[in-house]
Amino acid sequence: MVDRRSLWVTLSCSAILLRKAQFENLFAKMRPLKKDTRLVKSLHQKKFRQEYGLFIVEGLKMVEEAMNSSFEPVALYSTDDDWVERTPTAMRITNQEMDMISALSSPSKHLIVLKQKSSKDIQLNGHVLVLDGISDPGNLGTMIRTAEWFGFRYVLCTNDCVELYNPKTVQSTMGSLFRMNVRYDQTPDLVSNLAIQGYELVGAEMNGENVYHMKFAAKTAMVIGSESHGIRPELKEKLNRSLTIPGGGGAESLNASIAAAVIMSELARRS
Repeated sequence: MVDRRSLWVTLSCSAILLRKAQFENLFAKMRPLKKDTRLVKSLHQKKFRQEYGLFIVEGLKMVEEAMNSSFEPVALYSTDDDWVERTPTAMRITNQEMDMISALSSPSKHLIVLKQKSSKDIQLNGHVLVLDGISDPGNLGTMIRTAEWFGFRYVLCTNDCVELYNPKTVQSTMGSLFRMNVRYDQTPDLVSNLAIQGYELVGAEMNGENVYHMKFAAKTAMVIGSESHGIRPELKEKLNRSLTIPGGGGAESLNASIAAAVIMSELARRS
């Protein structure tokens, strides 16, 4: 007959040893950030992102998308014990440490550091979104996300657009950054490349053709100008046509990302 007391002691000891092993595994992943703290925090600033060629992504959904993307991870941090235990490459940090390295006003439990990708020549196809001098990171990120929603694969930016790897831009893309082709270029090179590949440049302006009555070329490069100045003169003179979104209210203009969404929706509907 089995000794119940002995069996209970054996099971209890096994449970304790198993739990101890789990805690030891977790403890092995825990350490103060020390040198990491200064480096990761410096990535809040553009000059250090450019110097190190790195950027940060925060939030569980985006971090997991980043881990499954073609971007190369450098470091992965989390305050979630269970998630860290399931994720071999993750480092367990404290809430206080996450507060120190996060660029968010309300830090999430997860942060990953990734290597930036170099901007390479792109063989374009389909409609293309061209952004001229966009300065607001939220607008840029939203337009990249919206472009993906409407089936665009390429976003071309003039070199004075806000940086793609700005934390606010990154968060605003809601993961589209990992799937879209985004390239920065000098205005003359951007225009020349589009012309060589047979694109018609159409600019969003206040006094253009009605977007709902226009016929679009199969390869249309839709140009959205800066929030405050519109399309710059040297790019405007290269436009094949201009369009406008008709409205009946008294507002002076539409937000750049809203205008882009309306136009891309119409282009997608016609495709």
